[in-house]
Amino acid sequence: MDTRYPIRAVAKITGLSLDTLRAWERRYKAVVPERSDRGRQYGPEHVERLLLLNQLVQKGHAIGGIAERSDEELRGLLSRQSDHAVAAPASQTDILAPVLTAIMNFDTVRASDELSRLAAVLSPRDLVYDVAIPLMREVGIRWHKGTLAIAQEHLLSQMLRTLLGNMTRLFRPSNPAIKMVLATPAGESHEFGMLSAAMLASLAGVEPVYLGPNLPAREIADAARITSAKVVALSITFVLDTTQAELRALAAAMPEAAELWVGGAGSASLDLSGLGRKTVWIKDLPALESECRRWRN
Repeated sequence: MDTRYPIRAVAKITGLSLDTLRAWERRYKAVVPERSDRGRQYGPEHVERLLLLNQLVQKGHAIGGIAERSDEELRGLLSRQSDHAVAAPASQTDILAPVLTAIMNFDTVRASDELSRLAAVLSPRDLVYDVAIPLMREVGIRWHKGTLAIAQEHLLSQMLRTLLGNMTRLFRPSNPAIKMVLATPAGESHEFGMLSAAMLASLAGVEPVYLGPNLPAREIADAARITSAKVVALSITFVLDTTQAELRALAAAMPEAAELWVGGAGSASLDLSGLGRKTVWIKDLPALESECRRWRN
């Protein structure tokens, strides 16, 4: 069964007010959601169309002039206008520059608008590889150089967390091959890599059950058992004194038939042997996509 969203969820995802959503539907028939005893119910196709329309309206188009256009026409119009607006950027740095400038100025409205624009013109996979990951990498570099404050790093992290979380829900597979529990172990607070992994897993036909950061082994194992997950995926950025013990505890408590996938910058230094189950080292995100396709196929 396809995912359906109530109007308040759509307002949060698209950034449109409830009044605007109702007006666009009533006056312009921009989208025609289903009706049920729970009210308006929107599908992923409605949300994607509203994102396109919102971006074009923000760039000066009247909703009355574009509401009847097809999704393909809207994408073409946005792509042509975006190409003109950014003067055909020569590099990835040029694409990300407006977001970074807004973050440096604590301009949350501008940063959100730029991220929404990129989400509308890029595929979800490209959004991860060409926007989200490079942004976090650049922020990390600037933080180490002392040219960016912790508050600015937290601001961007929160915005990307919201964006990727919404996109993951939007593109959740209707007929997933398996369920995968994703988390970081106790003591590990860096969740961005796991968020990216959840997004890519969803696109590859796997249903992600994202638990978030800093969870004890027992909590992760219990979630895997309750959801009948076939895979538990951990992201480990820094290896702590407790990390190896948490890994062993998780391997022992997980459902017997489930695989354990371990990735992240710190994973290469861990001992994954002798855990008593199939354990897969995920060296990078393309490797994760490959393993997801193995399950899907």
